[in-house]
Amino acid sequence: MSRQPVPACEIELEFADGRYLFRLGLSQIGELQTKCGAGLGAIFARVMAGRYIIEATGASFGNPSEAAWFSQDLTETIRLGLIGGGSGEVNGSPVKVDPILARRLVETYGPPARPMSEAWTIAAAVLGACVEGYSPPGEADPPKKAGPATTTDGSTSPAH
Repeated sequence: MSRQPVPACEIELEFADGRYLFRLGLSQIGELQTKCGAGLGAIFARVMAGRYIIEATGASFGNPSEAAWFSQDLTETIRLGLIGGGSGEVNGSPVKVDPILARRLVETYGPPARPMSEAWTIAAAVLGACVEGYSPPGEADPPKKAGPATTTDGSTSPAH
């Protein structure tokens, strides 16, 4: 029996001045719940309300008229995700992220310096990795076995 790879509970994203690792560990989840006054499931539900995925491309977008998040749901998820991830890369150089740097990045590059929609997209990705796991494209796909190929008319042809 082969085991499927377990998706990671972290994600690397472009944010602020570089590319950062975001991860919500148990201590960050506890602080997020305290700061936002709700359990992780409720925060996740608020942030994901109004978000959609385009199946053909995998891209996500948000419909603000269906949104349910509070600003703190977004900014605290990003800040705590940076702290939990603890690292990044800026201009090709590694960066260690501590709580002071995480706060500075969110204050400098988060709302109101940038649109709330950007924070919404990042927070949704961070919470999604935490709750559902994340496998980079291509890594989650199991290897395909050679077998009959389906033609456009629905019939099969032998694999080559």
